[in-house]
Amino acid sequence: MKNRTIYLLTFILFSFQFIAAQNNVQAEKIITKILTEAKTNAIKTGFNLKITDKSNPQPQVTSGVFTLKGNKFILEMDEMKVWFDGKTQWAYVADSKEVSVTEPSEKELSETNPMAILSGYKTRCNIRFSKIKSTANHNIEMIPKVKNNDLLKIDVQVNKTNGNLVSIKLTNKNGSASLLTLSNYQKAVSAPDNIFAFNPAKYKGIVVNDLR
Repeated sequence: MKNRTIYLLTFILFSFQFIAAQNNVQAEKIITKILTEAKTNAIKTGFNLKITDKSNPQPQVTSGVFTLKGNKFILEMDEMKVWFDGKTQWAYVADSKEVSVTEPSEKELSETNPMAILSGYKTRCNIRFSKIKSTANHNIEMIPKVKNNDLLKIDVQVNKTNGNLVSIKLTNKNGSASLLTLSNYQKAVSAPDNIFAFNPAKYKGIVVNDLR
């Protein structure tokens, strides 16, 4: 009887490990599919970014519209519009009529582009389904493999029906968190490459700050 009990426990344990491995592969496939779609087709989506910090009880909230195509993007907010053509970034502030020109690093891009967040951390994280279940969305956790990383984890929600990215939440070890929630997610929108570069002809009398 004792041997049979040990056998059953061993069988259950290995079965659970096999299922967990399948789930991890499936979770990674879901993230990969989102990234592939963003590389091959343009995506346009509304967004709401909420940043919380233990030192500041009042969260910072920003909203606007993203247009993404491969490694290019346009970020439109009330106070600013940003273009990135894959190398150069232009940030235009209407109130001051100034545009700042930079060549952002991978880290800087990951702070503004949701696809850069996923692609940048995909190979550096263990990807698995969360224990938190939802009937509408896949809840996926991305846990950094390097333990001394400031990032604690990334929580990703993906709609089960249409595969659209719903939200990304970055939680840091210091307790701060950034929650990016997407809305009106549109795939395969028309977006020629030239719209991802700043066109000075449309903005007369501006000041250009070239910070490259």
